[in-house]
Amino acid sequence: YQTLFECLLSLSKMMSPIAPFMGEWLYQRLNDVVAQEEKSVHISFYPAVEETAIDKQLEQRMELARTISSMVLRVRNQIDINVRQPLSKIILPISQEEHSFVDAVKEIILDEVNVKKIEYVNDDSDIVSKTAKPNFPILGKRLGKKMKAVTAKIKELSSEEITAFEEEGIIELTLDNGESIRISSDELEIQRTGLKGWSVESEKGITVAVDTELTTDLIREGLSREFVNRIQNMRKEADFEVTDRIKIGFSGSDELQTAVTQSMDMIKSETLSEEIQTELLKDADFVKTWEIEGQEAKISIRRTINN
Repeated sequence: YQTLFECLLSLSKMMSPIAPFMGEWLYQRLNDVVAQEEKSVHISFYPAVEETAIDKQLEQRMELARTISSMVLRVRNQIDINVRQPLSKIILPISQEEHSFVDAVKEIILDEVNVKKIEYVNDDSDIVSKTAKPNFPILGKRLGKKMKAVTAKIKELSSEEITAFEEEGIIELTLDNGESIRISSDELEIQRTGLKGWSVESEKGITVAVDTELTTDLIREGLSREFVNRIQNMRKEADFEVTDRIKIGFSGSDELQTAVTQSMDMIKSETLSEEIQTELLKDADFVKTWEIEGQEAKISIRRTINN
């Protein structure tokens, strides 16, 4: 909250010359919380750059975390697996030197994308199948009539040859007539396809492979997280206080009951519940029927007396 306050205060000052009324409104709202030295944003000092507060390495690490998280969430969206469903792992093909950068933000990434672990490999040859195609606007202009023969040779490139090309930035192709054609990095487009059970995304020179196989334990954990989500929604609908302790009773499939039982401690912690029963509460404050992953469940909650 302190960080948010500082950011909003600086924002109110920075916007004041171009959005004077909005800047003043925001400043006064913050002033109601913590009294400022000046009564108006328009007579306050404009923010100065704090050179000593700039941490370029931290910015790079957070940009890396943002990029990796964005790619994993994009994969989830493509395969229609929501973020409450845990996944086993992601694999990053990065150099040894880059490991420390990712390790510094690993917990942030894992929490953001709901994945159990991150593994590293030196290159992505074991987790993706690579194909190459010509960058026709560039290569076609240079090669002209030779383009058809060169395209055929490009399609024959193996994943290993493409990996070597990515590392060296250049490849030499020998046509059927014996002529050699040298191709540079901007003249080929590399496409990656995940191996069975894996989905792959690339952005800004970073590749992420996501293990999309769902084990029984992962599916059950996903069900329990969906259960937590429904309880939290019910707490809001029932207008419970954030700190209110509750009791939960529910009825549902054997699969849901198993999932809830296995994650009992997590569910109690997340929902502030003191007790979870596998039958509806007789004196519930609120009862609602939900669909959880295609299964019907009936959930009841009751507020308990706060200590």
